[in-house]
Amino acid sequence: MDAELFPLLPSQQTQLLAAAIGRRLVEVERLFWVDLPTFLENSHFPAIEYFAYNSGPVQLHFAEDLIHVLDVWGEQLSIVVLTEPLHGDADTTLYQLSKTGTATPALKACLGKTCQDVRIWRLKEEIVSEEAKQVAISYVFADSLELFYCIYLHDDLDSDYLLLTENVPRDSAKRFSPSGDRVESCFSIAQGEYL
Repeated sequence: MDAELFPLLPSQQTQLLAAAIGRRLVEVERLFWVDLPTFLENSHFPAIEYFAYNSGPVQLHFAEDLIHVLDVWGEQLSIVVLTEPLHGDADTTLYQLSKTGTATPALKACLGKTCQDVRIWRLKEEIVSEEAKQVAISYVFADSLELFYCIYLHDDLDSDYLLLTENVPRDSAKRFSPSGDRVESCFSIAQGEYL
């Protein structure tokens, strides 16, 4: 495993991730290189799904100035926790969930909710390798509301999406869980154990 990657893995950042528990989600931002017209030309998703189904890092703002910045480590296709905040520039746009018209009301409903748990999801591997495969971080709120920043847990494989539980595909015969087809394990930071 890449030595530069290792300290950025969610499993190595549990203290920072745990700080979200008990705090209200204030804002979610995403950084996109693909604009809306290009997204609509090249995908089967409608404009209302642009914020969720466009690829790009995510920045979650919690109460008391806590920020989680999540991205994909391209060489190993693992989620990582970055230490620097995201910034838009001439080639990229930083979109805010609260202000965008390209996100569903269900996704926007996460704003203002208090985080109850943060979970780290690992991909089940057919062939054992040294790759990280920490493929999702999810934030659990009241009423079974769970927000996933993920790769591989959906049908577009290495695209990084921001999805609610109901948008993460499940095997028809099984609940989406660590015993499901795509998931090896799910670690609950709040409980300090694998679910």
